[in-house]
Amino acid sequence: MPHFDLLIKSGTIVDGTQIPRTKGDIGIRNGVIERIENEIDGTADEIIDASGRIVAPGVIDLHTHYDAQVHWDPYCTNSGWHGTTSVAFGNCGFGFAPCKAGDRDRNMQMMENTEQVPYTVLGKTLPWTWETFPEWMQHLRALPKGINLSTYVPLNPLMIYVMGIEAAKSRPATKSERQKMKDLLNEGMDAGALGFAFSYQGQKNGHTDFDGSPMPTDVMDPEEAYVLGEVLRERGQGIIQVLADMPGCELNRGIIEELAERSRRPILHNILQIVEQMPEYHQGILAWLDEMEAKGHTVYSHAMSMHTWTEFNFVDYNFWDSVNDVFKEFSLAGGKKEKLALAADPDYQERFRAAYDPAAMMGSAGGSLDTFRLVNGHGTDPYGAFEGKLLGEIAAARRLDIVDLFFDLFIKSDAKAEVRTTLLGAESPDLIADVLKHRRVLFGTSDGGAHYKYWSGGQFSTDVITWLSRDEGLFSLEEMHYKLSYLPSRFAGFKRRGALLEGFAADVMIYDLAALSCNLDKYDVVWDLPDGGYRRINRAKGIDAVIVNGQKIFGAHSACTDKLPGSVLSPQAPNRDARHVSVAAE
Repeated sequence: MPHFDLLIKSGTIVDGTQIPRTKGDIGIRNGVIERIENEIDGTADEIIDASGRIVAPGVIDLHTHYDAQVHWDPYCTNSGWHGTTSVAFGNCGFGFAPCKAGDRDRNMQMMENTEQVPYTVLGKTLPWTWETFPEWMQHLRALPKGINLSTYVPLNPLMIYVMGIEAAKSRPATKSERQKMKDLLNEGMDAGALGFAFSYQGQKNGHTDFDGSPMPTDVMDPEEAYVLGEVLRERGQGIIQVLADMPGCELNRGIIEELAERSRRPILHNILQIVEQMPEYHQGILAWLDEMEAKGHTVYSHAMSMHTWTEFNFVDYNFWDSVNDVFKEFSLAGGKKEKLALAADPDYQERFRAAYDPAAMMGSAGGSLDTFRLVNGHGTDPYGAFEGKLLGEIAAARRLDIVDLFFDLFIKSDAKAEVRTTLLGAESPDLIADVLKHRRVLFGTSDGGAHYKYWSGGQFSTDVITWLSRDEGLFSLEEMHYKLSYLPSRFAGFKRRGALLEGFAADVMIYDLAALSCNLDKYDVVWDLPDGGYRRINRAKGIDAVIVNGQKIFGAHSACTDKLPGSVLSPQAPNRDARHVSVAAE
């Protein structure tokens, strides 16, 4: 009679490959799925009764920013709560390696403004025991972690490391500098990098440096990316992530076609955002993906594939950077004291009023002022009575111009008033399903680990399973888990991941489909950051277990087991840390 470390009994197995679901048992030993049968007659250290439950592969999310958060939260919540067992970071060209000792402070300032990870948190949690990218990978392998990690080589730190920050922002690299970047990318790939990542959005984009200027890759000579793409072509390894356009920002998809031609590697385009008021945006991306496929290029687009909103006070929100210079001035003004002073300045109020253009605030800015809903007036008279109303409705009731209403609300609430967007994402399930069913579209873009004072995206898997599959019937569970797990695994080049098959790593989620849910209207606020600060979260309900490499990290009600079985994934090697030897390379 076989003995397993873990035996999952009597579950409805949706294996991620799109074959029809079956009812059966899964036997796991040494982190690997050893047997899948209708009924396994065996013993185990732990047996999970999955009767009436869906047993599916863990979610793989290729767009996160957990580079910092994993240092204080090894389970990468919210994502870990919602069945995500593997993540990729270093996205958009932001990260912490390579980085010279003298550039650490500047690097953290960049990350604070681009991804809204507070500088105080970074200073408390990053040990900075690395300089080079291989040293960063060594650090990640040694780091205790609850889920699996993978990382791109982020192009901004790479350019700064070779050229210096001022040169990286102001001129093309020299021939010798390009060779140095190629050598360092090769070193990074040898160390296990997923590929490389960058943003390219010019002067008008959703990510700016702490001083409001573009990041190096946004204004670089595209040749910097092309020569690095040729490195991957020579190696026959790696993928490339490119943030080329966002609604309301510059659209730069042309760089992807040239990069696809010169690299001959898979490219992940960001971001496919579905905004009902801007249908030309997602329609244009889908038509472009078809064009890329017709030309023989392996280009996929990453969709923001769930109910999408931001919820914020106007002190901690900086997505106005991309609107215009006057709005950017407010974003960069500093903290609460400085923004209150600016808001009370009659000259600034007039400039703000003159610059206010509702149409320019669609997309990354979250919508025009009148479309924001007041979530919390913090007892401010008279705004406490208007909670739940749109700012446009409140302005009409108070007979105020919308700009005057904004300043009045901001000042009278002592900058504490909180609002949420109502137009950032589409609400039509048929429209969203039609876009997500495109064969070159990946689910995800949780942005986990970033923007967490006004955003939570790790719940995307729970959201789409319940909304588009269970409730609307627009996806079968077989299609859903293929999109959530096996397709991103195959795209990334992970070996023996993303499906429930014998010989594959045992990354599993077990859930009650009827009870599965998350909050679709409001985030919870928890004060659990290392600096004592807050973040917005979205918890999972109905998930009985999340299993990583054969070990349960979460039980019912997101109860943490304190186990740390995560490993670093690499397309170049067996997807386990050196201490785990049971998953052999193909």
